[in-house]
Amino acid sequence: MISSKIYQIGPIHYDSSTRVLTHKNGYTEYFTPRVSDVFLLLLEYQGQCVEKDLLLSQCWGDVIVSEQALTNVISKLRKILHKNCPDILTITTVSKSGYLLEVVGSVQKEGDIDDCDVTASIVKEQTINSGTAAIPFESNRAKASWLSSHKITVLLIFFLGVLLTLTAYNYYEIKSRPYFINKSSYSEAVNIRNNTVYIHTVNNSELYSSKIIEEIKQGISSICNAEVYVRFYNNTRIKNHVGLVIFIITNDGRAFNFRMSEYTNDDLGERLNYYLMGKSVAC
Repeated sequence: MISSKIYQIGPIHYDSSTRVLTHKNGYTEYFTPRVSDVFLLLLEYQGQCVEKDLLLSQCWGDVIVSEQALTNVISKLRKILHKNCPDILTITTVSKSGYLLEVVGSVQKEGDIDDCDVTASIVKEQTINSGTAAIPFESNRAKASWLSSHKITVLLIFFLGVLLTLTAYNYYEIKSRPYFINKSSYSEAVNIRNNTVYIHTVNNSELYSSKIIEEIKQGISSICNAEVYVRFYNNTRIKNHVGLVIFIITNDGRAFNFRMSEYTNDDLGERLNYYLMGKSVAC
C-alpha cells in the first residue's frame, strides 16, 4: 500500500501513481520509474539542495551505481521540464554537492491556479494498491545518520587501502634487495661510528675477526648512519684465497657495492675508504 499524490504545477499536473505528466494543452509525458523517483524527491525538497548521496540511496536503494547514472536521469528530467514548463521549474546543479529544484514565481492559492502558479500543490490524495514498493523519504535525522555511516565506511576503506599499499611497498623493498642482506645469516654485528656493520666470514686461517673490524673501521671512516654488509667467499680461481663483497646502504637510501676478488690484509681499509670518498657519501 503506498500513498499516491497528484501534483499541480502551473499548466502541468503529475500523477505519481501512473508516472504520467499532463500539460493543459493535452500533451502527456510518461516518466520511467527512476526519473519519477528523482523528480518526486526533488519536489519533496524543492528550494533546497538535495545531496547526490541521498538521491542515489533513495532512488537506487541497494543497487551500486556511479554518479553518471544520476547525471543521466537528471539530464532526461531537465529535457522533460524544459519542454513542458521551462519558465516554472528548473534544476540547478550545486557544485560538488547535489541538485536543487527551483520553482520560480509567486504561490497561488489552491483552486485559483493559473499558468503562472509555481508551487507543487497537492490537489488529490488517495490510497492505491501497487506491485511496486514505494521509496520512502527519510527524515533529516535518518539522512544524517546514513551520511555519517557512509563517511565512516569510506574512511575505513581509505585506511585499509593505505595499509595494503604500505605492506606491498615494504614487501617489494625486501624482495628488491640483494639476497645476501639477511641479517640472521651474519655471524657478527658491530657498531662503528654509528654504522651498523654485519660480518660473515668463511673458514680460513688468514681471516682474523679483530683485524677485519679494524680494517672496516678505517674503510668506512667517511660515512655514518649506514648499514654495511661484509661477506667473504672462497676464491674459486685462486686456491686458498678469499674475496669479499661489501654492500653499503646509506641513510638517504642509496646503495653501493664494493668488491675485492682477492682479500689482502692491510689493504682493505684504504681501498674501501677511497671508494666511498669517490661516491660523495661522506658525512
